[in-house]
Amino acid sequence: MTTIHLLGSEGFIGRALQREAGDLSLHCWSHRQSDPEHHFDLLDPSSWQSLLNQNPTHAILLSWPGLPNYQEPFHVTRNLPACVELIEQLAAAGLQRLVVAGTCYEYGLQNGPLKEDQFTDPANCYAIAKDSLRRVIASRYTQQGLQWCWARIFYPFGQGQNPNSLLPSLQRAIDQGDPAFAMSSGRQVRDYVPVDHVATLLLQLAMHPQAQGIYNCGSGQPVSLRELAEERIAKSLASTVLKLGVYPDRQDEPLAFWADTSKINCLI
Repeated sequence: MTTIHLLGSEGFIGRALQREAGDLSLHCWSHRQSDPEHHFDLLDPSSWQSLLNQNPTHAILLSWPGLPNYQEPFHVTRNLPACVELIEQLAAAGLQRLVVAGTCYEYGLQNGPLKEDQFTDPANCYAIAKDSLRRVIASRYTQQGLQWCWARIFYPFGQGQNPNSLLPSLQRAIDQGDPAFAMSSGRQVRDYVPVDHVATLLLQLAMHPQAQGIYNCGSGQPVSLRELAEERIAKSLASTVLKLGVYPDRQDEPLAFWADTSKINCLI
């Protein structure tokens, strides 16, 4: 049975992958693990040896320290070169198929439904680093026999999400019986996708023999933040009122964008 090596297994998406793996064989690696057979730290190359010694053929790379500080330059100066070196060593050790978690932020300030073949113009350091890593992989490995997939993930939500994110914060206010919930304008239109669905897509990309290149991983369904919040309040039968416009809208994101999912839908 093929073993998928999951790098970054204890994060939000990594834990969802473990829940959704079913009968697939996963070897989980994380900097949170003290066991040498499962310990992996992207920023400590000496910790990679246990992984490399297993000569993995299939890997999903989720590890990316320092989020959600999207504007910090360490994404470019630290994380990017670490990923490039890691992938180089994995390829030398016999890696055949690689799936890397990208981000919808690579598209920059473009509005509307976004397709994989559109140009990228990232507006924060995190997205610049991710987009640069994709370009390195595409230029270096496309002709070398390494099958690679780049998963542009939109807005996952669900079990294990950052408690400071919109929906967990709103749910906490509802559970506490807060009369009001402060948020931004709520006009922003986004693509919210259940994290377990993202996990399923990543696993399918890791195993599908025809999967190659860039894939949007979203729901394909646009929804405004205000609609999303109102729906959560209604489902909870709560009386919490939204206080819109308390926080400014982010300037490094467009007003309205979502995934065109036709490519991955055709594959799956």
